[in-house]
Amino acid sequence: MQKLRRHGKANQMLIAIIPPVVFFSGLMLYNAYKWFVPSPFTVAQTETVEALEVLDGVSATAKNGLPIPQPQSLRNGGSSRLVVSRPAADGAFTLVTGHIWPGFLKEKNSLDQMLHISFSRSSIRVESGGEPVDTVVMLPRTHISPLVVDAPSSLLNVDTQSELFASQTLLPVPAGSATPVKFTSDNGMSVECAFAIGKSGTISFGTTPQMEFSLDSMSSAWIEMPKTYRIQYQAVGAENLEIGLLISTDDGGTEPYTVQMFGEQVATIRRR
Repeated sequence: MQKLRRHGKANQMLIAIIPPVVFFSGLMLYNAYKWFVPSPFTVAQTETVEALEVLDGVSATAKNGLPIPQPQSLRNGGSSRLVVSRPAADGAFTLVTGHIWPGFLKEKNSLDQMLHISFSRSSIRVESGGEPVDTVVMLPRTHISPLVVDAPSSLLNVDTQSELFASQTLLPVPAGSATPVKFTSDNGMSVECAFAIGKSGTISFGTTPQMEFSLDSMSSAWIEMPKTYRIQYQAVGAENLEIGLLISTDDGGTEPYTVQMFGEQVATIRRR
């Protein structure tokens, strides 16, 4: 008996429908991924500010390399700058505040044995028109009642004018007046220093000379991110890392700013 042969005929309607279905399915999956996976960098606010370098040689990290908790005093002897910013219409800087998703940092950096993420400050940069723009990467200090910094014991025996408000590297300096222990800008920024004796760190077996900084209600305190920064990454993740980008607007450019992290563009900031 001769076998019957069946010849299938292609369904032209299915052929026409399948590619769009595959495309839209892929688009829906991508949108779902973007919905559940946070952006690497989320911009919270952009404003024009004046900025003042209050003190140089400050450390933002403890001996274990992790960030100093907000209520604790900052250490002296590091390579970071203590900076104060205040909104000002004639300010020479743009301050961009935002949050870095720690999962993004983990993707770019391997965890060490202590579950720490270590990354370089140079991995964060700002460009305009493809050219780098002078930017200070900073960490907020929200505990400012007052903000305390450990001082070298010798500081109590020298002219404080040589230590405070003097060696400015953030230019231009806000217009205003300065005394050995206080700076007041024409726009209302007020930074005043008092000297005290207090405990340093979570566990302290003695006291140390300290500087206590009081700010006006509209000013914000920042400390420059060190060259290498580490954060704790727990099994359930980690909190978003809040940072500030102090961008000098005196670059003569007109193109928007682009925030680059690990060579990847993560945000675009329009010039104000």
